[in-house]
Amino acid sequence: MNIKVVIDKKSGVCGGVKRAIKMIEKQIGLEPSRDIYVNGELLHNRLEMERLIDCGLKVEEDVDRIKDNILFIRTHGVGKETQNLARKNKNRIIDATCPKVSNSQKIIEEYYSKGYQIIIVGKYYHPEVQGLLGYCNNEGVVVSSERYIGTIDFAKKSLIIAQTTVSTERFDEMVNMISPRMKDLKIVNTICPFVEKREKELIEFAKNHSVIIFIGGTNSSNTKVMFEKFSKFNPRSYLIENRTEIDFKWFRDGDIVGVSGSASTPAWQIEEVKKVIEGHFS
Repeated sequence: MNIKVVIDKKSGVCGGVKRAIKMIEKQIGLEPSRDIYVNGELLHNRLEMERLIDCGLKVEEDVDRIKDNILFIRTHGVGKETQNLARKNKNRIIDATCPKVSNSQKIIEEYYSKGYQIIIVGKYYHPEVQGLLGYCNNEGVVVSSERYIGTIDFAKKSLIIAQTTVSTERFDEMVNMISPRMKDLKIVNTICPFVEKREKELIEFAKNHSVIIFIGGTNSSNTKVMFEKFSKFNPRSYLIENRTEIDFKWFRDGDIVGVSGSASTPAWQIEEVKKVIEGHFS
């Protein structure tokens, strides 16, 4: 079978994830007397996490169990209470919070201190959202659809802000539902511009290739949002977490196969998938 495999030149991890990976690779092994921990996944990519763990990174969800070591704050960020607990336990903190998320944290903290009700458009249990709630004393309201609107106090002056990886359509939808019922509403769109730009680039990429193989973590919000967007423009789009999930029945003679990945998918995984497909048909 004659097929061609093309890598999306604009794929690869976003700036925030790339920065965090470089920081962790630089730190591992520098202080032999201290272990370096992250309280959860550094990024939503299982294979990349396994690679970093093999290099020496340790994972511990319960920060209270990390003592006299190093806490590496992941790209999603954490609340103030978590940081204070880490310091109380004599840990050194290395902060790899994505700068875009750090900006959201500052905005929430500022408006909360002024008495605003904080409304976050996103998924309640997403680690970024959990971290953002830590900047308004965990009193923020998280909304992801119309069913959660009832948790808002429409009599209060409010700030509405976005989880950085939420879709633009979802944020606009929630703003349009909420704003007509609010007398005093401050709207701050904190969706990461990288995410918005990549959505448009992926749509064009999907249109120009016979088949799309998209690589990303199954627990990644960014992956799901992007795949949902561009797959509408190419029904032969397939989402996989790693090369073992490739089904060679997806391909036909003469196909031009586009391989891409989400903002948490490193280049080595994308290259690996390309080689596996080419190797099978060579």
